[in-house]
Amino acid sequence: METSAVYWEPKIRIYGFQETVDLSLIELTLKAEQINSWGFYVNELDDRGINFNLALVQWSDKNKLRLCLIFHRKWERRIIDHIQKKIKADAGEYFRVESPVELIYFQGPHFGDRYGIADSALKILTDNNITILASGCSGSAIYLVLPGKSIKKAGQLLMSAFEVPQTANFSEHSITHD
Repeated sequence: METSAVYWEPKIRIYGFQETVDLSLIELTLKAEQINSWGFYVNELDDRGINFNLALVQWSDKNKLRLCLIFHRKWERRIIDHIQKKIKADAGEYFRVESPVELIYFQGPHFGDRYGIADSALKILTDNNITILASGCSGSAIYLVLPGKSIKKAGQLLMSAFEVPQTANFSEHSITHD
């Protein structure tokens, strides 16, 4: 007999939200066997000093992958030029650009101990008509890519769904000295 324990608080606690704006999203669709080549192509950009805020790979249908690259908009033209040189349309590869986009991400003390955290975040946003362009989750963090100018509303909605601890505000009168 196996026993498992799950930590369940009434309102999910997180450490706070991190937000990044003025980003672009390039979404590539490619065959699964091309992921090694595209890993090399993306690494070429890093070698040129172009970095990414987030990279996600998602299985699509019919042996296809969706590769999402999220980066500061200042790199957009250089990345598009690089991708246009590498893309093989005749092999079924194509890409699209969405700009501007915004990234909100957060982590919490019990992300590895319970289920339903990503679902809570996605549900509150989709129930309130916030489009989620891409998302990524790990055992310790959730990343949400949103259209430009939606992060403020999304942050307010997420604040209502999650508990963010407030920092202590000690005044000189609240501390006693012996």
